[in-house]
Amino acid sequence: MIRRVHLVESGGRGGVFNHTVELAAGLTDIGVDVVVHTADDCDPAPASVVLCRCVTWHRASRHRRVRQARTSARYLARTLPHLRRVIGPQDVVHVQGLFALTPELIAVARRRRAAVVTSPHNTFVRSDAPGGGRALRSALTGDRVLVHSDADRRDLLARGVPNVVQVPLVQWTPPPRPALVERWRAELAPDGGRLALLPGQVRADKNPELFVQAVAQLPGWRGAVVGDDLGPGRQVDALVARTGAPVTTAYRYLDVDEFTALVASADVVVAPYAVASQSGVLAVAARLGVPTAVAPCGGLGELATAVARDTTAAAVRDAIVAAYDLGAQPADTADAAGRFLDEYTAVHRSRGTARARTR
Repeated sequence: MIRRVHLVESGGRGGVFNHTVELAAGLTDIGVDVVVHTADDCDPAPASVVLCRCVTWHRASRHRRVRQARTSARYLARTLPHLRRVIGPQDVVHVQGLFALTPELIAVARRRRAAVVTSPHNTFVRSDAPGGGRALRSALTGDRVLVHSDADRRDLLARGVPNVVQVPLVQWTPPPRPALVERWRAELAPDGGRLALLPGQVRADKNPELFVQAVAQLPGWRGAVVGDDLGPGRQVDALVARTGAPVTTAYRYLDVDEFTALVASADVVVAPYAVASQSGVLAVAARLGVPTAVAPCGGLGELATAVARDTTAAAVRDAIVAAYDLGAQPADTADAAGRFLDEYTAVHRSRGTARARTR
């Protein structure tokens, strides 16, 4: 019998965190003893979720290497010893996302003889992720590797990764506050036009410039790129100025209340990504009843309302119009927590059988 499920999500922010706490809430509702190990400055979470704020990020320094070094030192000196103390052999450790010290985290769980489940969320490594290749290789050695799209499942099986299972991509989506929705709408579409939205982290691999080009071809529409700028913001603004596209940009990190209100304010959420596994943004949009238009990339089409025929601006433009005309496609997350628990139970039993054979 499983004593406890440890969900380890080291970042404390964004889509992977929101997935983790929604999963924790669902597991708690069906009677599972579950704790989320995360950052001490994490975003808000559902009231029922037990948070262990055992990860400290050094976010203050402007120098990336300083931030990474200090964060890693604290993780090695404080977080891993703490996890070594609280994890037991009757536990399941579910590692969420990729972190530079994922291999060390998994090693601690294995030394404690716990069952190890991993959800890398991305089955590729971004160029700006230090230690990403090492972290991904380690994550793919879990006793069970859980992915959120059939495209990822088929890809990993073709790469020879065993024990890959697809599970729902649940996201914590608190009800949008009407005042916040109205504020976003007034800011981003003050003329009352239809609003196409590219929300979340602003990264080059999310093709924000392609989004601008597509919106420029949509009479009567407005566009918005809103989220934390991780590099291409200046180029996006320059393109907007050069083309006169009716696109507003706002570069800042949004908490969960602001983000859900932002998504709820849109007529269509757009994901014209160049590389992707799946997207928490699409899951949030589906939960809120907002149509989505995506590029033909990874598993995006499995959650989307409309898929562009290719990655040209005209194709993305047409997908936005098609998504608006079709309306939202609800995502099937019925009994999601039960499906995760089934996988935990299967892994726990198989490890118990293996241990018995070695005695």
